[in-house]
Amino acid sequence: MHDLQKIFKRGKIEHALPTIAVEPQDKEHEAGVASTQMPITYHYLTFETTLPLESQHSSGRPDGLPAPESPNLTNYVDPFSWPAYRKNTIICISCITVMLVCYAAGSYDAATGQVSTKWDVSQTVAYLGITTFVVGFGIAPMVLAPFSELNGRRPVFVLTGRLFLVSQVACAATRSFAGLLVARFFVGVGGSTFSSTIGGVISDIYFKEERNTPMALFSGAALFGVGLGPLVSGFVAQNLDWRWVFWVQVILWGACILAVIMLFNETRGSVILSRKAVILNRWYEAREQSGLVGFEMLVSENGSERESQRLRWKVKSDEERETIAKMVGISLYRPFRKCRPFLRDKANGHFLTCVMQISCAQNPWCSSFHSGLHLLGPLYILLLVSCR
Repeated sequence: MHDLQKIFKRGKIEHALPTIAVEPQDKEHEAGVASTQMPITYHYLTFETTLPLESQHSSGRPDGLPAPESPNLTNYVDPFSWPAYRKNTIICISCITVMLVCYAAGSYDAATGQVSTKWDVSQTVAYLGITTFVVGFGIAPMVLAPFSELNGRRPVFVLTGRLFLVSQVACAATRSFAGLLVARFFVGVGGSTFSSTIGGVISDIYFKEERNTPMALFSGAALFGVGLGPLVSGFVAQNLDWRWVFWVQVILWGACILAVIMLFNETRGSVILSRKAVILNRWYEAREQSGLVGFEMLVSENGSERESQRLRWKVKSDEERETIAKMVGISLYRPFRKCRPFLRDKANGHFLTCVMQISCAQNPWCSSFHSGLHLLGPLYILLLVSCR
């Protein structure tokens, strides 16, 4: 009673009541209980990070409803730790796609004779279909490869794989020579990412000491496709029609891109980690909206002290990432700087000369020995044998 009289005399009864109401919240913070009034604490997420437990004070919703279900993170593990069968599946699909892309590069050669006859153009002009393919094949990776570093391999493969399929259909169904040239350009664009990015896929899932065999398979598949394309297309063009040179590729690539969509998992580690952080942060936000706030985080090195925090994850590689404009600029400049030592190497020069001579041998062979396209097979078998 004596204390109340003092409060009335000082005129502070209105201030005394709010002070009493705030005391439980202050005690809550002192006890280490997280609330929506506390600031969000960001931590770096790695594949080795152990996810924290829920705060004991947020084990159930205030309204009695079930808590938001925790996300399934089984697909967001380190690609280096994938089981062998999963890695083998990725390598198998990658090698088949590379082989079919290189198959498409050489298969057009068998159709040039009938193409020049149909549209009344010279043989030299008919070979422009190879030129437009090479232009698209060489330019596109300079722009598309950086996107695979930022957004992942799989979205780029799915997008360009569909473009490759549609372009092959256009090659088979076109009614003009100009349409064929344009379609061949986009065939090169669509197929370029598979040849230029598969090496990155291998480095995504294998350690350095494990990459020899996958890289050998990748290189062998590319060379095998270069020889297989003219070999098979020669028989097709000789016995069916030049359009079936492309329809055969439509059938084969349709099955291949279906396998990519269904079986090819994302391999870029930084992209997988970023997606994992996004999923976890969305789950934390859903929990807080339902009244469940806080996770127990270690605050001491020995692990004896814990603190309930409003937790969010971030990825270090996202902060260190270059802008897409700078990455594209590097991609445009670096190939020209790196190709000079390659061309100076005599072994590489002899290999390129050999490939060009074999690839361009169709017309002299046919005219000199009066043979059909189907008899060119033994010549291209040299490329197939070189893949061993």
